[in-house]
Amino acid sequence: MSQRLERRVGLGGAVFLLVGHIVGASIFILPGELAGTAGPAVFIAYLIASVPAVINCLIAAQVGSILPVSAADYVFTSVTLHPFLGFLKVWAGMLSLIVSVPILAYGFADYAAYFLPNVERFVIAVGIVGLLLVINLLGLRTSVRTQMTMVCVFISALLIFGVGGLFFVDWSLLTPLAPNGVGSVLDAAVPAFYSYSGFLAIVVIAEEIKEPERTIPRTLLVTFLIVAAIYTLITIVLPGLVPWQELGSIVAPMGMASQRFLPDWFAVLITASALLAAATSINTLLLTTSRSFFALARNRIYPKILSRIAHRTMEPDAATVFVVLLALAGIAAQGEILQYAAVTVIGVMLYGIVWSVALLRLPAKLPEHYANASFRLKRSTIWLIAVAKIVISAGFLFVGVSNNLGPSAIYLVLLLLGGAYYLGRRRYLARAGIDLEALLRQETRER
Repeated sequence: MSQRLERRVGLGGAVFLLVGHIVGASIFILPGELAGTAGPAVFIAYLIASVPAVINCLIAAQVGSILPVSAADYVFTSVTLHPFLGFLKVWAGMLSLIVSVPILAYGFADYAAYFLPNVERFVIAVGIVGLLLVINLLGLRTSVRTQMTMVCVFISALLIFGVGGLFFVDWSLLTPLAPNGVGSVLDAAVPAFYSYSGFLAIVVIAEEIKEPERTIPRTLLVTFLIVAAIYTLITIVLPGLVPWQELGSIVAPMGMASQRFLPDWFAVLITASALLAAATSINTLLLTTSRSFFALARNRIYPKILSRIAHRTMEPDAATVFVVLLALAGIAAQGEILQYAAVTVIGVMLYGIVWSVALLRLPAKLPEHYANASFRLKRSTIWLIAVAKIVISAGFLFVGVSNNLGPSAIYLVLLLLGGAYYLGRRRYLARAGIDLEALLRQETRER
């Protein structure tokens, strides 16, 4: 049997990892930019974006509870549909990393300019990724404890801003609600979903979660309630304090808005909170993506070196370093944040359709797992959420591609390159007498 990672993360650690991953620096940046598009109705765009997030939570809860292994997204898609589609799911995740980390790292740099005005944005972005690499190499416990501390600080600041800001909102600034029309709200919902797109990350690290059958569904429920409450608060208060026409051009909108009703020093806390929020998201991305690379290397899809386990931590160090190198390549590209967010969502929605089809096939392809699951969606519920996710994903995908034709074409080419790599690797393994399907069956037997 291949080496397994230890189950070290409980409910609290899982919630902190997921909240820190989802509520990243985007909440300090995107609502302001999107308010410039959708007007005061930006909160509606976020509510629309929360609908596919609920569906993602249900799917993640089901998959994580029946396949508590590293890269469960790969195993689930491979077993229920085809290994080729399972691989493309992980490949799409890698592409998402290459664009997601730059969003967060440059968001970190934008807020760090408050403290380091003379340091290049690129240098700061690279620096935070390098620091988090060191933390991850020190081990999962160190990474989780660091995450807990940072999340506590920035969530406290967000709640002070959101709850306190409700008492100072100028409600006249919220009318008309959608000055640029309903279409602008729908357009804003696509990049807004980027702020909700991290729930499925929990299944990637399922192998390291204690009692995953119960912990994963509970983690998703608690995390969604926290995230939805914070996003709703912020997107109502922000345009209620600063006119939406100004928000789209402000680099640090929450810092400026906080000065309308809080002492000047709180703007410094907001800035520091944005730094921590970006760092927690980057931290979780590095953690989860490294586990995907580790799992696929363990299953021989990626080179064996990426499945190496460090003797001190008993965790995948080579995969972690490789993932950081990919993230730094994305930072070097230096794209625009809205473009980055939209392209990331395109990948998420594309595979949302694939996962929905896989979910429909779950009871037939893994009948024992489904029958014995402690968290089990009814077949009628499976059909309802799968169809809903296909429709929503297709709609978001259409809007995202229409508004980003150039980046979408590049994304498609990169997916095709991934497909070519997989087919070549599969032929190589077949000649070496390695049965990928047998390795996948072994993964489904691990609990």
